[in-house]
Amino acid sequence: MDMHHALIVARQSFYERSYATADFLYYVRRHGLELGRISGFAGATGILPIVDCGSARFDFEAPGELSAGFICEALAEDGETVIDLVAWPLDRPTTVLTMFGRAPLLGLWEAMNPATYFGGKPLQMHRTPLEWLQAGCRGAAVVRPSAAARLLFELDGAIAGKDERHRRQLVDLLRSVVDDRKIVCAPEASAA
Repeated sequence: MDMHHALIVARQSFYERSYATADFLYYVRRHGLELGRISGFAGATGILPIVDCGSARFDFEAPGELSAGFICEALAEDGETVIDLVAWPLDRPTTVLTMFGRAPLLGLWEAMNPATYFGGKPLQMHRTPLEWLQAGCRGAAVVRPSAAARLLFELDGAIAGKDERHRRQLVDLLRSVVDDRKIVCAPEASAA
């Protein structure tokens, strides 16, 4: 099955299984999520049992220990096309997982839209996808660090962390794009 078809099947499974349960509504209220405000930017949302498959990936039915996870859709640069499903365990919002590993960021369209940087404004980054949802899906949040680092490194506009510590984390993330081991001296220079 190709990736496009697999994503369609996964989304269909997600839609069939997720609905407004008491747990979902409690989580939404507890974290101050405004569903009307975020649904156009995070697609469908829900709480379902997920399995952490390792390598920052999750599935609904893989062998392993099930835990309740909050799931949302990751949209492409166009702000409409779903490219992945993103999840995190309810009690660990910093443990970000994707189903297919295709989404570098939530808020990808804001990162790629030149209007985001109009008047010298920076792209506001959030520490977690949950924090991004709490902010009404303004700005962006890292989903896949290595892919996000490459994408953010290439942006023309400034990137804003939530505070100095977060700014330093983002700097470290972008520095991870450069692998010092890949840049060597020419053989003639190292002999000198």
